[in-house]
Amino acid sequence: MSAKSLPPVVFIHGWKASVLADKNTGKDEFDYTFGVVMGLAKDPSIELPMEWDSNGNQVKDNLIATEACHSATCMCRMVKLGDIYGPLLDHLEKTRDLHVFAYDWRLCLDETAANFTQFLINVKEITGQSPQVVAHSMGCLLTLHVLNHNPDIFHSILFGAGAMSPNASVAKDYSLIGEKNTIVRNTTMFSPKINLSNPAALHFMAYPGERELYGKPTTALFRDVDNNNSLDLDLHNIDTWKQYKIGIYHPESGVDVVTKKMETWFQSVLDKAHNFRLGLLPKNTGLKASDCPPISVLRGDHSETEFSYTVRHSSKSTARNDGGSSYVDLKEGIGYLRGDGRVTLEDTVPPTDIPVCKIVTNAREHSEVLNDLENVDMLLNLLITERK
Repeated sequence: MSAKSLPPVVFIHGWKASVLADKNTGKDEFDYTFGVVMGLAKDPSIELPMEWDSNGNQVKDNLIATEACHSATCMCRMVKLGDIYGPLLDHLEKTRDLHVFAYDWRLCLDETAANFTQFLINVKEITGQSPQVVAHSMGCLLTLHVLNHNPDIFHSILFGAGAMSPNASVAKDYSLIGEKNTIVRNTTMFSPKINLSNPAALHFMAYPGERELYGKPTTALFRDVDNNNSLDLDLHNIDTWKQYKIGIYHPESGVDVVTKKMETWFQSVLDKAHNFRLGLLPKNTGLKASDCPPISVLRGDHSETEFSYTVRHSSKSTARNDGGSSYVDLKEGIGYLRGDGRVTLEDTVPPTDIPVCKIVTNAREHSEVLNDLENVDMLLNLLITERK
């Protein structure tokens, strides 16, 4: 079957996975080049203004997303050091009518979801067919949101290593210098302070009871060290971050002074994230199973993956209501589930109200899950058959 007779394919990438270029000069400012990832070159300036424009969107800098990250390179992209999305993109470019939605992975996801919706509409108008969407990681979260509000614009969906389910693990990205903010040997390109101005990943955070609403088998993201009881913390409330010393309040965040402006900004972002996450559940949006296009999942069972954290107390207290200090331990007492190293297996599937026709599990780590070309082709073909 020729590519022209098949529905178009739209690819949407994940967090930190598009090239950001200066819109005025065209120069690439953010990409995974040898000098940057090894900490040998100057870090790109990716902090955004912590303020909203008149439309309620974040004020922008001069950087725009130009393409999904293809490979890690050196010598002005002449030498490839490693794959990112390269194998997948090259394959789909050769075999299908491919359209790539590159977005600024720093921005709040309500704005990006609106832009993605329009992109899909445009592809449908240009090609005359609804597209098959291949999504990775944060791209799955965005796709799930669009699906809940505009199911008719999809031919079908392949969720790859989907970071759709409510979680807590990105608290480390917003709390600790190094750790998950390290890219190969670069420990300064990303930090809690920089991430505060780049709020997209805060949309991964859970609100109380959300995992139960998703129908997840494992629901406890935090446990009390004294009694192992589950604690359902509200990660969309800044007071939780203050009380349990996470994010910019963590003593190892590198943020020496937390200003009122920073706190006001942070709570406004958490409010946006909460509203966005409400729009992911069919119970809230009215999406029916019969409205959904064919959906498949490709995920990785690669390693033990961080999932839950321990809450400790700095002083003994029986009732825990005496003002004693409590904190989330992001280094010890971590709970793990099988996954791809970033997203657990159970978190790669959408809420239980959304039907999935097939789930395939490979052994790849998070960034490599969709470079499993044989299974990508199999699932895309299956989705075409399911649609007929």
